[in-house]
Amino acid sequence: MVIKLLTDFCRAVRESTLKRLRLVPEAYENWKVSPSALSFAEVAKHIIDLDYWLFEKIKNPELKSIETETAIIKNCDRESYIKLIGELEELLEKKIEFIKALGEEKLKTKMFDDRFSSEVSIEWIILRRNLDHEIHHRGQIAAYLRVLKDKNIIQ
Repeated sequence: MVIKLLTDFCRAVRESTLKRLRLVPEAYENWKVSPSALSFAEVAKHIIDLDYWLFEKIKNPELKSIETETAIIKNCDRESYIKLIGELEELLEKKIEFIKALGEEKLKTKMFDDRFSSEVSIEWIILRRNLDHEIHHRGQIAAYLRVLKDKNIIQ
């Protein structure tokens, strides 16, 4: 039951993220709301990194938190941006299969999380460190799109 809820939630979160990333107008892949913010392409890359981090964290509980700096992209053309979106689609399926393969009992397994400085379950790592983190960045994408809309760059 928990696995079905978790995988359905994974799909809903990712599909909502993808929907927003597809709204980014051509030539705005590298646009940032401010110099210190992530661009649309960098946000997409960071979400990809979050999924790979999740897979590795569950295999290697000693793994430290992921840093945003890993997502820095100097210049992303439209073709590369579309590839990032494609990778996010592929990783969704990989993540769902990964979670299904864990099983209900494994989700309860505890491991140390340096961000929370405590033992947490794998289920918590998936929900809080991966999905909640993606939701945060999905909100960032939505806010960026709102700025572009207010500037009449998108409808």
